[in-house]
This record gives sequence, structure tokens and C-alpha cells, in this order.
Amino acid sequence: MAKEALDKVREAEKKALEITAEAGQKARDIRRDAEVLAEKKFREIMTMGQKESDALKAKAVKEGETLAEPILADGKNQGRKLETLEVKDLGNAVNIIIERIVKADGNR
Repeated sequence: MAKEALDKVREAEKKALEITAEAGQKARDIRRDAEVLAEKKFREIMTMGQKESDALKAKAVKEGETLAEPILADGKNQGRKLETLEVKDLGNAVNIIIERIVKADGNR
């Protein structure tokens, strides 16, 4: 009878070790799966953030181009006007500038 009780205790210990080993393996599996899932979610969030960032950047560039368009057009118009100036008009402008320099600085 004592031998049967001892065998039952040994069998119970063996079963307990098996259960403990299984639990440890399940814990490792769960942890691994959680890490894989976390990595996947992290990549999804980063991809979504990059898409939002790209969209905001494109919107800002478009708004900047829209704001710059009239300024560029005005600059081109002014450039065309300067190109059409006659040499005599430039001579008058040069004389006016020289007069101002001479008046401000004396006999130069």
C-alpha cells in the first residue's frame, strides 16, 4: 500500500512537471504572438502616420504654390515692363540717381 501511494505521488509530481512545462511553453507562445502582433500594429501605425504626413505636405505645397502664383505673375509682368523700357528712359533714371547721390554726398 505504501508503494502504491508512493507511485501515485511520483505520478502526480510527473504530471505536475508536465503541466508546468506546458504552461511555460504556452506563456512563451503567447508572449511571442503578442510581440509579433505589437510589431505589426506598430508598422501599421507608422505607415498610416507617414501617409498622413505625406498628405499634409502635399497640401502645404499646393497651398504655397497657389499663394505664390499671383506673386510670380506680378514679378513677370514687372520684368516685361522693365524689358520694354527705352534707353532714353534709362538715361533719365540714371541722371536722377546721379543727382541724388551728388546732393547727398557733395561733389562726387
